[in-house]
Parts: sequence; structure tokens; C-alpha cells
Amino acid sequence: MALKTKKDFAEQASNVFEAMTQSFNDKEKSHLIKFFLGTITSRIATTFIMSHYLSEQKITPSKLYNQLSPMYGSKSSFVNYVALGKKRGYLYLQHDQDDKRIKYLYPSAEFIKVWCVFLAKTKGVDLSSTIDWNSIIKKANQVSSALK
Repeated sequence: MALKTKKDFAEQASNVFEAMTQSFNDKEKSHLIKFFLGTITSRIATTFIMSHYLSEQKITPSKLYNQLSPMYGSKSSFVNYVALGKKRGYLYLQHDQDDKRIKYLYPSAEFIKVWCVFLAKTKGVDLSSTIDWNSIIKKANQVSSALK
């Protein structure tokens, strides 16, 4: 849908507002939403991480810090975002198989699912009932399992 009229823009603004203020009955999901929507820095970091994950591009915390700071927040704010996400189980770090100094950043399966619901809500659409979650969260599950 192309945005053309004032009504189109109003509907899109309403969809974004709904997505940003949605509440889940599940307490953990509401904490996750607050985690990725809490600040402009967290919104940008989450979008950056998810765009890389969903397009199957590996990302390191260093790439996140170097590409986003200082324009979108301080390096320490991005470092804190990753550290808090890791602590809460929303983000994982996995060592490169060849160079153990390199760690790649991955979202958790639950993080991915909540993010996808958020994206659908920003467009004002529902998720397909036939969505193949296994294909979307496969790498996140592999990383999670390898860390256990």
C-alpha cells in the first residue's frame, strides 16, 4: 500500500502507535517490548540487529557500536544495550568457528517472534496463520542450543 492521502498517513501513524504501545498478557513479552522500544538507542540497535539477522548477515557487537555511535547514541549506550540483552536472554553471542576472538550477535527466538509481531502491527496487518517460525528462528535456536 502506497501512502498518498492524509487518511493513509493517519492510519499508518495509528498502526505505529498501536505497535509501540501494545500490551501483552505475558509479562516476559511486555518486558521484551520495553527493552527494544525503551530508548531511541535501543530502537535503532534492535532494528539494526534484526535487519542483519533476518537478511542472514552476521553482525558483531563491534560492528553495531562502530556503525551506530556516536550518531545514534554513545558507544557505552550500545554496549549497555547488548550487555543487558545478553543478561536477560534476549541476545546471544556466539564465537566464530575459526577465530575465537570474534563473537557474533544473535537475537533469541522469543525476541524474533515479538519483533515480527511488532512489525506486522506497524503495517496494520496480522501475521499469517501459516508462518514458518522454524525457518525464521532456526539460527537463533541453533545458537541458543550451542550455548547450553
